[in-house]
Amino acid sequence: MARLLVTLIDVGWGDSILIESVDDGGNRRFALVDCNDYETERSALIFVKRFFDRASIDFEANRHNFEWVLLTHGHADHARGVKRMLSTFGTRHFWYPKSVPSTTYGSLLTFVNRSDRVQHHQAIDASKILDPAIDFGDASLDVLWPDHDQIDASNENNNSVVLALTLGQVTFVLTGDAEAENWIAIAQRLPSTVRVFQVPHHGGRNGLFEPGTDGTPWLTQLSPARTQLALSSHIRPHGHPHPDVVQAIAQANFTAFRTDRHSHLTFDTDGTTVEVQYSHV
Repeated sequence: MARLLVTLIDVGWGDSILIESVDDGGNRRFALVDCNDYETERSALIFVKRFFDRASIDFEANRHNFEWVLLTHGHADHARGVKRMLSTFGTRHFWYPKSVPSTTYGSLLTFVNRSDRVQHHQAIDASKILDPAIDFGDASLDVLWPDHDQIDASNENNNSVVLALTLGQVTFVLTGDAEAENWIAIAQRLPSTVRVFQVPHHGGRNGLFEPGTDGTPWLTQLSPARTQLALSSHIRPHGHPHPDVVQAIAQANFTAFRTDRHSHLTFDTDGTTVEVQYSHV
């Protein structure tokens, strides 16, 4: 039976998301979105190593353990540990927004151009069709944001790649730090099959409330009866999720899971239903 599993790793601050696709034959494929590890704290790296060890996968022998790795945008709490992840585990495809070469993490491209741990790399946006280029079992991928050649030089959050992963009748939406001003447009692109939605910008106020109006475009677009919310919390130093966001989610009757409360969060679907598991190991 085909499955899609998305795990928000409890990294304390920022994002690191491990994804597994299992096809009908039981073949497993892996992907990663972002990594905030730094030299003295490698929570995500340790988690992934343990994951592969428990799965009896010799990641040291395999040069390309991930089918794809996505860097949503070039901020430290998403990008700082990506290079080490690539050098340790390798990937067939590495994707990033077009803004990355101009950020402090543009040096990543120097690494991926020289390393045999990365087979292919590419800047992506909503004009890119990814499925023909990858082998990710029965799961499909769609880039919802940013639009073609759109780069916000003043706010890297707005360059975040928003990715939809679908198996059957279930879609997961991973949002990076895309801010509310963009969700007026992005929300209209959300498929009706969204069952798990990552709250943008770790539950920061600017990820939900539209500037000037305090409208909530993505929250209004989703159904609390059909969609569960997932939060990669950023307690230190920013205090995300913001109390106003937590209150708005509760008032709208959504079920929300948070890494600061539930630790590692795994959403597991067979394409019809979604199960949620959480653990501290």
